[in-house]
Amino acid sequence: MLVPLLSVLAALAMGVAAVAIYLQMQEREKRIARERELQLTLAENDSLKSHLQETEQAKAKTEEELTRAKKDLSQSKEELTKAVEAQELLTKSIEDREREINRLTKDLTQAKDEAGRVASQLTGLQRERDDVKRQVADLERAKNQLESKVLELSSAQQQTAAQPTVELDKIFVTNTPPPDGSPVASGTVVPVTASSSAGSAGQVVVVNREYDFVVMNLGKNHGLSIGQEFQVVRGTQVLGKVKVEKVYDELSAAAILPDSQKNSIREGDAVKAL
Repeated sequence: MLVPLLSVLAALAMGVAAVAIYLQMQEREKRIARERELQLTLAENDSLKSHLQETEQAKAKTEEELTRAKKDLSQSKEELTKAVEAQELLTKSIEDREREINRLTKDLTQAKDEAGRVASQLTGLQRERDDVKRQVADLERAKNQLESKVLELSSAQQQTAAQPTVELDKIFVTNTPPPDGSPVASGTVVPVTASSSAGSAGQVVVVNREYDFVVMNLGKNHGLSIGQEFQVVRGTQVLGKVKVEKVYDELSAAAILPDSQKNSIREGDAVKAL
């Protein structure tokens, strides 16, 4: 009975060993499979890590590009804003230039019109100047004639100065022709007679209203000097004042001062030194 039992035990042991070997083999296969799975997992993990790295790098690059794009977009917006402002300024400048051109065109037209008017006025003024020159020449001739007459009167006054009573010729400027009908130039001196007033310092012998001056029968021989002023009176009435401008021996020419009654002064009025 021992041999069969040992046989059974041996068979059992061999079966157990076979089961153990089988289980060990399965476990080994499972372990190998798990190792393979682990390796695959590690490989996938490495691949995922590499892919994640690449993704992160791509993300960083994308973010950098996005930041650069945002910056470029901001600069583009600023440049666009500046361009719009420059365009507006340019448009405004063009409008201002157009308004300035219109204004200058208008001013030029007005200047041309004004130049035409000025040319017309200049022509008129030239004609007036020529007329004035002729009038001045006529007045100069009349003045020379008047001064010659004054000198003649001065000489006549010197010749009669020794007489106790003196009658002086009185002259005035007139455009009225003489009684004989001969022509008289403007400023011709025509003598009239007038007696000196007793007790007066002097007397007006000529009134020239064209030049606003008078001739008095007082001169160097009476102590007169240029710049001396006289009062023109008629009785108790004061007609104005005159200022000596030219002095001859027996006569003097004096300008009628402002505020005088120029139209009232006439030959024969008395003059008194101030």
